[in-house]
Amino acid sequence: MQEMTVRQQINRELEVLPVDIQRKVLDYITHLSGSGIPAGVPGRELVKFAGILSEQDAEELKQIIEDRCE
Repeated sequence: MQEMTVRQQINRELEVLPVDIQRKVLDYITHLSGSGIPAGVPGRELVKFAGILSEQDAEELKQIIEDRCE
């Protein structure tokens, strides 16, 4: 007997799952492949925000990020 490939095994298992669970599996696969990650914003669209923080506010925000985001 020929051994099933991983893809065949996955397809076999998916066929018996309800559609809502299949959607969760699809979401998970999309997340793993990176195709579900939204694209970033080009810098030219962010320039309008340059200089809106005071030096003190910017320093405080930087410290909060360093403290809480490891």
